[in-house]
Amino acid sequence: MIRLHDVTKRYGAVTAVDGLSFAVEPGETFALIGPNGAGKTTTLKLILGLARPTSGSIAVGLAGLPPHAAETRRGMGYVPQRVDLPAGRTAAEVLGFFAALRGLDGSSVARALDRVGMTALAGRRASELSGGYAQRLLLAQALLGDPSLLVLDEPTASLDPEATWEFRSLVEGLRQDGKTILLCSHLLAEVERVADRVLILAGGRRVALESLADLRARQASSARLEIEARNAEAAGAALARRGIAFTPWGEKRVAIEGANGRGVAALEALREAGVEIRTFELTRPTLEEIFLAAVRKERDARGAAPEPKV
Repeated sequence: MIRLHDVTKRYGAVTAVDGLSFAVEPGETFALIGPNGAGKTTTLKLILGLARPTSGSIAVGLAGLPPHAAETRRGMGYVPQRVDLPAGRTAAEVLGFFAALRGLDGSSVARALDRVGMTALAGRRASELSGGYAQRLLLAQALLGDPSLLVLDEPTASLDPEATWEFRSLVEGLRQDGKTILLCSHLLAEVERVADRVLILAGGRRVALESLADLRARQASSARLEIEARNAEAAGAALARRGIAFTPWGEKRVAIEGANGRGVAALEALREAGVEIRTFELTRPTLEEIFLAAVRKERDARGAAPEPKV
């Protein structure tokens, strides 16, 4: 559905996207994440045809056409982060305007409002809608003409928790309907809920590209058992006798890799040695921690840079 091959975009001396390649498959929900200045916005502009690459190629849609082609644009819907809606127009009139631009009849407006649960608000002035419903209206605009590809740019960044949950539920429904969704977000909890694969960008370059299943497998394999013992020195000696690797964790704690039964083996070794265990906890890295580790690795490779904000 989307193919980028060795895409670079420069603005004068600034390289916003640097040799980027990835593919989004039909029916996939694909997330693009990264710190500020990572190249996310430029990448979206290139895919939407709002900018053209300095070098490399981009193909969009089943026909593999360039982003600026008319057929490509007809098959794509775009939800920006935020748009000021016209003060004097109703929700239905706003959608009617966009439908007319696309050569669609009035029935498309009713279908789009129904799809986002706003039929009852068709006559409400767009400027009077809450943040959540305003964002739903932008999603309804993107759904006019029933496009196969949706591009969502930070769609819940300004919403409260309830509106965020409701919008995510709409996105999940569209995913189940078979829409291809490209989601740009800095909210990692949002990505974890809806995405099939995640591309991490830093410095305009691809840092990592993994499926959510692979990320969760990495989380599981990176599990760590933290044990607080009455005597940490005795706990360390007991683990060493059994050949179990551990890391001192403060004065009273030791940490052991918890995957593949190693945590259970460690607890059993301590029990047999008579070491008093006060508490133990199995922890796994969050997606945010995996993201930060990947960005820091890229930052270190390119030289010092500010810490990413997530």
